[in-house]
Amino acid sequence: MSLAFAHSTADHVHQVGGISLLTDWSADPIFLIPLVGALLYFRGLRRYRSLGGRRFSRWRQGSLLLGLAVTALALLSPIDRLADWSFTWHMLQHELLMALAVPALLLGQPFLPVVWGLPRLVRRRLFIPLARTPLVRWVLRVATRPVVGLAAYTVAVWAWHSPGLYDAALASDAVHYLEHLSFVLGAALFWWNVITPYPFPARLNVFLRVLLVMVSEIPNVALSAMITFSDTVLYSYGRLEGFWGVGMLEEQQLGGVLMWVAVGATVRLCAAMAILIAYGRAEEAKEPPKRLYLTGGPAPGGAS
Repeated sequence: MSLAFAHSTADHVHQVGGISLLTDWSADPIFLIPLVGALLYFRGLRRYRSLGGRRFSRWRQGSLLLGLAVTALALLSPIDRLADWSFTWHMLQHELLMALAVPALLLGQPFLPVVWGLPRLVRRRLFIPLARTPLVRWVLRVATRPVVGLAAYTVAVWAWHSPGLYDAALASDAVHYLEHLSFVLGAALFWWNVITPYPFPARLNVFLRVLLVMVSEIPNVALSAMITFSDTVLYSYGRLEGFWGVGMLEEQQLGGVLMWVAVGATVRLCAAMAILIAYGRAEEAKEPPKRLYLTGGPAPGGAS
């Protein structure tokens, strides 16, 4: 990631105007995590299918591929270059990772297929003994608590949007990668209790999941409002004269609105609706079949 504010205005205009959708793709090592995971996922799924398993449906597989594609779009595409020069594009990159890619990957229910996809020697000699140790089980149990997930997500977002850390991520590739890793981990811990990926047990009922999603919007609104209504440019983008004809303060306000409404509130509302719809379908599936008789007569078996 280049240091945008270290360039002259003319260089800024030239580089932004010269970005190519075909050639300006970057290499972010964080992408290796979902990429290797996806390869193991489909390797393990093939083994699972050969044994007659049917649990992981096509839409789950599609969700995992969608999450992988959105991660690539956020980390590798020209969006990463544009984020050097634009707060709005930087916000879009962050929200693609946290609000779309991570939940899509978790909806793919990746854990058992990834474990099955590991080489047999690695799975039996390393992964299974490690997963059974009391320390690992304790860390997983604590890390996946709803309060811990919400706190990790909130702290990651707020910390990296402080001017000092934000500008440090602009200036250093290593800090930038650390930023993305903390966003992915924080979002994964938060969405864990909303989605509850198989085979882990649910810690929250459906209504508490909706409440968790709604509560997570409170710190997002506070941070977005602070950015949107700021009278000054909070980050080092202020050293630039503008981005594509828009002043940097207005551009920062646009990014704040994107974080606030276009992605933050919209994604959370959709998540809450999806939780309730899934709950309704599950409850409907539990009901015994009913028949409506136009004549008003009793149903077979004495049911009316």
